[in-house]
Amino acid sequence: MRPRCILMILLWTLTACARPSGPRPPDIAYGKDPCVECGMIINDPRFAAAYVTRDGQARLFDDIGDMVVYYRKHREDVAAFYVHDYETRAWIDATQAFFVQSPRIHSPMGFGLAAFSDRPRAEAFAQENGGEIRDWAQILQEVQPPHSPHSHGP
Repeated sequence: MRPRCILMILLWTLTACARPSGPRPPDIAYGKDPCVECGMIINDPRFAAAYVTRDGQARLFDDIGDMVVYYRKHREDVAAFYVHDYETRAWIDATQAFFVQSPRIHSPMGFGLAAFSDRPRAEAFAQENGGEIRDWAQILQEVQPPHSPHSHGP
């Protein structure tokens, strides 16, 4: 083999090995895929959420709150939680997101949650919408179904 071919094979091998491993956000077919918690069709990417289990199974949700409720019920071994940035609609790691909770946010199941990838945008949105900033640990601990007697909402 010529040195040039060997170099190309080596570079290809290194590039293939350098790809990030681990879970990635799943694809959602908006208008078709149902939420595993409530069964509603997922239509709005601003509120869509998902998690991926350690064995690679994806769970899709129409509302961030539905993801929390489902996780609490099933306690699956989750590799990664994902939410969409409310403004950009890009997938973000839920553990790194800044959440705004407000009764003025009309999410599909009424949890009133929106996620942002950076704090300044979340703070501005919270101020405009009378909301409070939460992190993922607070969301997992505090979020209650909107019609629950333990709900902190109106």
